[in-house]
Amino acid sequence: MTTDDSGITVVARLSTVQISHVRVLAAYCEERDGYSMEARLDLGTLETRPEGSVGDVLWYESGHVVGFAGMNSYGDPSEVEASILVHPKFRRMGMGRAMARVVVRECQKGGIRRLLFVVPQESREGAEFARTMGTQHSHSEYTMDLDVTRIPPFETIHDPVELRPAGAEDVPIMAAIVASAFAGPVQEEEQALVCLMKDTTRTTYLATQDGRPVGVIQSAVSDGRAFIVHFAVRPDMQGQGIGRQMLMAIVHGLLNGGGKWITIEVETENANALSLYQRCGFVMVSATNYELRELPRIPKVPELLFGS
Repeated sequence: MTTDDSGITVVARLSTVQISHVRVLAAYCEERDGYSMEARLDLGTLETRPEGSVGDVLWYESGHVVGFAGMNSYGDPSEVEASILVHPKFRRMGMGRAMARVVVRECQKGGIRRLLFVVPQESREGAEFARTMGTQHSHSEYTMDLDVTRIPPFETIHDPVELRPAGAEDVPIMAAIVASAFAGPVQEEEQALVCLMKDTTRTTYLATQDGRPVGVIQSAVSDGRAFIVHFAVRPDMQGQGIGRQMLMAIVHGLLNGGGKWITIEVETENANALSLYQRCGFVMVSATNYELRELPRIPKVPELLFGS
């Protein structure tokens, strides 16, 4: 933990007490702003993330947390998402910009190349702040929560899809499925899956049909909420109801395990996925913009001295 003269503290991992302080701050912000930050902060992940990750930023005034910048990385070690909160009484005083500068510094120290500021679409202040930080719009996502009253009735299906917990030996085929589904590099997907599968709050499933691998899906339990993430179906098998089977299987598994709050996120431009989630009982609760700032790499000392 490091502290500077401005009241800013950088912590490698939030303690339970610090999490409670951030929740109090979030409650003040939500009361003033009228929208929720709970899912966007992903506090459970911040509390359990591995050592060596980029730290979070806390701003203390008279022993109280009045500013917070939480940073999450979801598989890609070169990319971080930052959510910034400032107590309503301390806004328009430069606190957000000061914390953002610390965020940039910490990300560069950690070798992060892509910094995404998480901005609720409802927040005019957030959009203005992102512009002052020199960002460019990356993408937008809907957050959707499961409404159990909208879950469709059980159907008997020919050639059903089965989900089984995945292991390290499944990473190559899963990476190939995800990469082909989203037109991404296979090697990067392999690295992301290896990293994500080390997270004890996540469970990764390989979907098979007649023994053939057809899809990948993960559940992540964070702070009492279950997230459905890393969801992909082989492109040549899409449009056959496989995604719907996978999604309903994991939903029923989470509900049978005692889950009561199940969330999924989808890019606003992905109309097919949005329609699928709605048919399976999910409803939109919020929209979030992700504003990108590319970070130049800071050369290490030997490079500065010798240009190597």
